[in-house]
Amino acid sequence: MTANTQALRAAYSAFGLQGGEDFSEVRARFRSLVKEVHPDTAKETPETIAKLQKLLKAYEVLKMYAPRRVDFEITPDEARKGGLRTIKIEDREVMIRIPVAVKNRTLVQPIGEANWRVNILVRDKMVDADLSAGEAERKSREERAKKFEEQAAREDAEANAGVLRGFYESFVKKSPAARLVSWARKGAA
Repeated sequence: MTANTQALRAAYSAFGLQGGEDFSEVRARFRSLVKEVHPDTAKETPETIAKLQKLLKAYEVLKMYAPRRVDFEITPDEARKGGLRTIKIEDREVMIRIPVAVKNRTLVQPIGEANWRVNILVRDKMVDADLSAGEAERKSREERAKKFEEQAAREDAEANAGVLRGFYESFVKKSPAARLVSWARKGAA
């Protein structure tokens, strides 16, 4: 066993972890454990100081060598085909090799990046549309529905315009005297 491997195992065991967990889990565990022994929250004794120092050393080791994880979404079609993809991790671009017929939540390691893992998420955007639709998407849908309703109302108004125009010409536009004359003529005929 190499010194690196022994240091990693010791660091993981200092946090009570199995080993291989990603850095976000290590950081969460570190924060919860350090609260128990930090001089601001616990009584300062030689044991608590020693435990704090052990946690800090283990955290420094895992900060350098614990794997980090990033999520990457692909479509089912891309999952069937597999291939090489370039993705952005932090401030740099790295390549990942997606296996053919990859399953959801598969972890792959970027090429040349030993400390990173990419979690492949296979999502069908047509099926999962409501699950991933954000506030902007919802507003956009509502606006499109409103425009559609307005267009339908305009078309309805244009279809009924002939009836309304006839009513306006024969009843509203004429004065009451003209309407009386027209009624009398129809009655006499």
